[in-house]
Amino acid sequence: MKRGTPSPHLDDVALCATMGWTSDELMAQPARFVERLGVYLETLADERDREERRLEDELRRLTRRR
Repeated sequence: MKRGTPSPHLDDVALCATMGWTSDELMAQPARFVERLGVYLETLADERDREERRLEDELRRLTRRR
């Protein structure tokens, strides 16, 4: 494994933690489903990050007005 490159096992662990699955339950899922689920969850996380940044910017802007 190269330094700075996340292990594919970390993705599996994160997916299991998010979904409440065991490793066996993850392995029982169809590969295409797991791939799509990963994209979906990543999209949700990106959306949450953008919204959090937007709210932080708005809060900063409002506190500067005082």
